[in-house]
Amino acid sequence: MTHDLSQRQTSVTVLDDDPGLIQSVSCPMCHTGASLTQSALQAGEAWRCVRCGQHWDAARLSTVAAYAAWVVERDRAERRGTERSQDAAQYRDPPTERLDGTP
Repeated sequence: MTHDLSQRQTSVTVLDDDPGLIQSVSCPMCHTGASLTQSALQAGEAWRCVRCGQHWDAARLSTVAAYAAWVVERDRAERRGTERSQDAAQYRDPPTERLDGTP
């Protein structure tokens, strides 16, 4: 049996654009899919991951997402700070000596 890949990709794209699509959730630790829908999670349901055993609910997922966003922003700020200090070091005036020979 042969499958037309372009036809399968189109059907997946159409499903992704459908606002009524039932979206499932996955474990943030090991990315294993859960047998829970996004709407059930929002209604207060929780689940235990079958692979890693972590217990997840909407509050814990929100906390993990907030921490991940914080880490990304911290890394960006750190990179900006490193780039600025490298730029400053590149354009810093060379040390000068006084007439008595001391720095």
